[in-house]
Amino acid sequence: MPFSLPLRPLPAPRETVLSFLSRFAAMNAATMSDFSNDLGYQIRRFLDLETAALDRLAEAAGLDPAIRDELASWTGVPVGDVRMTFRGEVFVSRALRNPVMRGCPLCLQEDAQATPGHPERSMAMRGDWLLRSVNLCCHHHHPLVPLWEVARPSKRFDSVARLRDLAPEIMAGAFDRPRSEPTDYDLWLDNRLETGEDPTWLSGHGVYAATTISALFGMALLQHRSPEASRGDRQEAEAHAAGFAVLSQGEAAFRQALRDLARSRGGTQIAPRQTFGKLYVALDDYLTDAAFDPFRTMLRDCILETWPIAAGERVLGEMLPARRLHTSGTAANEIGVSTKLVEQILTDAGGLPATDPRPPALRTFDVAEYAWLLAEIPALVGRGDMLAAMGATEAQLRTLREENIIRPLTRHPRVKAPWRLADGLALVAELHALMQPDPPADGSGWEGLQFAKRRTGLPVGAMLDAIREGRMRVARDPGQSGYRSFMVPKAEVDSMTGARPHVRRRDETAAAGQPASVFATRIGMRRKGWYPALHQAGHAPAFWNRHPVIGRAVLYVSEDDTTKFHRRFLTPATMQDEFGLHRQTCTARLRAAGVRPFSPDGVDFGPLYLRQEAEPVLQRAVGLGQS
Repeated sequence: MPFSLPLRPLPAPRETVLSFLSRFAAMNAATMSDFSNDLGYQIRRFLDLETAALDRLAEAAGLDPAIRDELASWTGVPVGDVRMTFRGEVFVSRALRNPVMRGCPLCLQEDAQATPGHPERSMAMRGDWLLRSVNLCCHHHHPLVPLWEVARPSKRFDSVARLRDLAPEIMAGAFDRPRSEPTDYDLWLDNRLETGEDPTWLSGHGVYAATTISALFGMALLQHRSPEASRGDRQEAEAHAAGFAVLSQGEAAFRQALRDLARSRGGTQIAPRQTFGKLYVALDDYLTDAAFDPFRTMLRDCILETWPIAAGERVLGEMLPARRLHTSGTAANEIGVSTKLVEQILTDAGGLPATDPRPPALRTFDVAEYAWLLAEIPALVGRGDMLAAMGATEAQLRTLREENIIRPLTRHPRVKAPWRLADGLALVAELHALMQPDPPADGSGWEGLQFAKRRTGLPVGAMLDAIREGRMRVARDPGQSGYRSFMVPKAEVDSMTGARPHVRRRDETAAAGQPASVFATRIGMRRKGWYPALHQAGHAPAFWNRHPVIGRAVLYVSEDDTTKFHRRFLTPATMQDEFGLHRQTCTARLRAAGVRPFSPDGVDFGPLYLRQEAEPVLQRAVGLGQS
């Protein structure tokens, strides 16, 4: 038949090739299969939408190429590997091919008015009805309903044969359902299929991926809101609407909604698969489908920032090379201590908030930021072990703690082993290195540091500063060992107390202030010559003055100088005192925020930070720790 047939239908809007072919056959008093053979091709070739068969159909029906292509675009053209092109986009075949054929009965009732005697010949099956993610006829506001179910495609798509029997029921309203207003999702999908236009963030994503994620994420949202919600016929429609409401707002909204969903689950063993349900399963199944990659990446990011995933575990197809998060329990298992100990120390260090509403499985902290702390915990010792290792008395250790010369790793009252042996041993080793020849055998004129403090009220820290600066000698009592063996000359102790401000003129005292080296030590900057170098470079105020005891010029800082310094700079020690976080926690926070130590022209002044850069970061850290 190399010519157009006289009896031929007009294509309906959105009609499929197979619906048109079935109506064309019925108009010429033939079955779709026989009519296909009459056109010169077996029905299978029309079902596969082969180009030659479509060309012959268009010729017989007198269709322009544009109309032929429009029919094909609403049908779904196979492109191999169980994929089809539909409306210019790629879908998996199961999204368009299903034994259950759906439709809008009101559309079919309108069609039937053209041929009242044979309504089935005018009833056109629309292509959007094939797409499983379409829930509603936006023209009539009527839900799509199942019309028939046939497994064999040649029978399933012969719509006239099916509708011939169903037409009386359709016309009588047996398939009518309550109408409902289209949701934003319904209108978005209808417009995108019709025009290809999309004003939302989803314009950069395929329809199949966007509708699939909308449904799966919507299901997770609805399940969280009410486990009994959306069990009826509208379950999928409600899920699509809920998911789309978030996705249409953009990537940031989707990421935040994922976080909210992840952190809203209770219990102790809630895993990502349980939290996200079918969304997680589908994204794990679609690993080879690049259309889902952006959504998979966003869900993976959410999981890795919420759950304590161990190194080597696979998350949505990717192996985690290094652990990012710990809970107290996972950290305790790795370092071999109790969960309670880790929790107490991390809380004290600011790694965990004091009151944490998250379920135990999600009370996480950053591994990189607190790796140093976890490394210290197994080696911590109690007071008895610390005293024995240092060779110190209870009173001596208490003084060292009160004057912040040696700080316990944590001040949590329930931690019975807060001390780092290395701190105590380092102090003993430092004094050994500064030691002078032994005092007289009878010890006359010498006394222990603790006795000197008790006798004069001079802080041990002041004596240690004087020893480091060479202004006071230190020696060992040969009859003792460890920290308790160190002694200082009584005369030099008395000289220091005699040189205190009350024996000098008021104006001289105000001018003198304190030696820069003492100030530097008190703010934790012990590197020799550090403050003079900072002053000489023009970054810190100071002045030279003759020392009242040793008689030589010493660099001093006045009270005004120290105020100016603190107004401009922060050191790890002053951060700890000011913000209540451990000094290493503070510097880790600054590293994570990209704040680097003060180093003008590349000059290294150690861990010194500009206050204007560091303070906002530490204030946020304190706020998070208290939230």
